[in-house]
Amino acid sequence: MNSLPLIESKFQDYVLGEESGMSTEVAGDSEEFRRVRLDIYRDAYRLRLIEVLASDYPVLKSHAGDEWFERAAGEYISTHPSVFRNVRWFGGTLPAFLRRQPGHASQPVLAELAEFEWTLGLAFDSPNQDVVDFTEVASVAPEAWAGLRFEPVASLHVLETATNAVAIWKSASAEQPLVAPGLLDAPVSWAIWRKDLSPYFRSLAHDEAWALAALRTGATFAEICAGLCDWVAEDEAAARAAQLLRGWVDDGWISNLKLS
Repeated sequence: MNSLPLIESKFQDYVLGEESGMSTEVAGDSEEFRRVRLDIYRDAYRLRLIEVLASDYPVLKSHAGDEWFERAAGEYISTHPSVFRNVRWFGGTLPAFLRRQPGHASQPVLAELAEFEWTLGLAFDSPNQDVVDFTEVASVAPEAWAGLRFEPVASLHVLETATNAVAIWKSASAEQPLVAPGLLDAPVSWAIWRKDLSPYFRSLAHDEAWALAALRTGATFAEICAGLCDWVAEDEAAARAAQLLRGWVDDGWISNLKLS
């Protein structure tokens, strides 16, 4: 008889879809009977992971349909066996899988819808943090503003969509009539974050999307002002930057001010 660790390894391989010779370790009068017993565990493993994906991507499932979702989830499970102790993170690469898989890449709305849903979950699961209020910002000395940097909260994420995936998500979440998938006239950037106990999202104007990306990479207030000159006159850049900053603070996006 094989050692317990070897039997456990063969059993795991069988559950993951590999031919491991595990059936010889199972009691039974025939190969067919032994495989039927083993397949109970293989099928249960896959069904549980499909349930996990359905929980993470409910709108994707309702939009694409049960049949498509179960097939796509099965393909994902076969090519991405779980490597996580916490199943919460198992579905994180599904959007990338849908983008590159030949059978799904022709429908980019599916990957974008999945990415949007996953990012909402990331925002919701982010750690609690104190946020800066506007009195702290207003107390910064005038001479310090040029070198001022801003640390965003961990829940803040930005993604870009080229399809109407967000409109589909909104209509499905509100139980409104289904929206037909389609491409946008131009890509749209979205900020996604958690405020209190709920995830929020909103679209970003082009200059705001650029400024927020600059902030997240450590740009100073002066550098953000300079970059905004691509959209507004030089003498209006500081006012526009201050306007954006006020909105970010009010939305709870800033966790810390860094003075150079």
